[in-house]
Amino acid sequence: MAVHNVRLSMAYDYARWLEDSGKMEKEFPGFLSREVIEPMDGGQNFYTLVVRFDSSANLSRWLDSGEWKGLYTRLQNLVEQADRFGTDEQYLTPFWYRPDPQSVQAPTWKIWLSTVAALYPSIFIISLLLESVTLPFAAMLLLSNLLAVASVSWITGPIVRRILKSWMTARQADVRITVFGTLAVVATLSLLLAVFLQVPMT
Repeated sequence: MAVHNVRLSMAYDYARWLEDSGKMEKEFPGFLSREVIEPMDGGQNFYTLVVRFDSSANLSRWLDSGEWKGLYTRLQNLVEQADRFGTDEQYLTPFWYRPDPQSVQAPTWKIWLSTVAALYPSIFIISLLLESVTLPFAAMLLLSNLLAVASVSWITGPIVRRILKSWMTARQADVRITVFGTLAVVATLSLLLAVFLQVPMT
């Protein structure tokens, strides 16, 4: 994932850069997807770019390629600042999940379900705590996101990681682990929903 602070005078050239880099990425083995989050209104020109590959080896191959190095050189003339927050395994699984390099890569649907399991209680509790706080929408959104990411990074994420480690890395042949683990996650989310529905909200 990278955040680019694009110079206002270079918006058109940056759009061309995005188009060119997207075409090149698709030609590399293991490319899965790309997401470009455009700037919000308010005068800031920050673009967030998330690129996913199916393995850390294929991602590293792309980042070490001559194509990417050429793109990176072009990028320096288009942005005030370019921050890359991470690569490899942390973008193959949730950022709070660090699999053993020798383990099986978790399928996308398990990543999705385990991420929900970590986020749901965090977001609910944070929303409850901030219920009486009066801030502009943009400020409230930033605050809630900061708290949610902190919670998933240091509290709910590590808990889910430890509990679901065997399930996340189970091989396809381990049907029993996959089935029981999935049922356990769904049951836990259902239980949390039942509990949270009893909490009075204004």
